[in-house]
Amino acid sequence: MADCKKKGGVNCQTEIAYSNGCIALVFGDKLMNSKGADNLEHAEKSAMDKCKEEDTNCHVYYSSCSLPIEVPL
Repeated sequence: MADCKKKGGVNCQTEIAYSNGCIALVFGDKLMNSKGADNLEHAEKSAMDKCKEEDTNCHVYYSSCSLPIEVPL
């Protein structure tokens, strides 16, 4: 949220939440989408592929992976 507001956003909101995985937020000329996956490469590719289906000038605006969380057995 802080990054959105810092860059001039006025209607900032949560698009996707994630844990034990990665996300990518992609913008085109008209649309924005986000995708999650098990690694950064897959998240970025999935979001870019979706953008390119419906938009032009697609670029990754933000991508990141969460720190792994140990799940007790």
